[in-house]
Amino acid sequence: MTETSINENQQLEVNWIPLSAAGLLKITLPDNTIKFLTELTDVILEDDPNLDILSMDDRLAGQIKNGKQRMIPLTEETKKSKAMANFLTFSHSLCLEYLNGYMHYNPKARAMWGDSPGVEIYEFWANKQLEGDYNPLHNHCQPFSSLSSVIYLKVPEQISNSEQTSDDGLLKFLWSDRGNPAMIEFPGMITLTPQVGDYYIFPSWLNHEVPPFRGDGERRSLSWNAKLWV
Repeated sequence: MTETSINENQQLEVNWIPLSAAGLLKITLPDNTIKFLTELTDVILEDDPNLDILSMDDRLAGQIKNGKQRMIPLTEETKKSKAMANFLTFSHSLCLEYLNGYMHYNPKARAMWGDSPGVEIYEFWANKQLEGDYNPLHNHCQPFSSLSSVIYLKVPEQISNSEQTSDDGLLKFLWSDRGNPAMIEFPGMITLTPQVGDYYIFPSWLNHEVPPFRGDGERRSLSWNAKLWV
């Protein structure tokens, strides 16, 4: 809030009103969960031709030439693992937390979703990106998808270094124009520097991209899509 005047005898209050188009939920995972998910993806991303049946190259936007993107089957056998069951239950609760936060900004949504909507994570996959791999601008809109996520398990130092001046390997969410100063456009974009253990949940319609990075190291992440229903 600032004050200005039309004349020296009259002070007027000036208020800035921010507009919000989207929201992200961010969680920092504990070390034991990071360890479990890293070990899980070590198996899924092995250099084993027999695992190529899990490839999602034909279904995902990622332009992965050096790494891999493979599905993690959510079978009853997989869910028997206590660690996996705990992770899925935790993620379900985060979906509901996101929805509750959304209802704060849009009270009309409660009439649609009620107090206890159903949640199902129905797709789960691992991404291994090496130098030159990238994700072009895309979203996860599908007939059933409501919420999506990204979880970081490995991040090269040149990406996680907060002093880097480029956007190589960073995560960008884009919900409007990038912001043309000549048109006084507000940038509808946020750029995030991934760190190991970061867990983001976002609406599936939200566009995002990841530019390629240069140098050594692996950028490893997990993602899922979830559907909600009443």
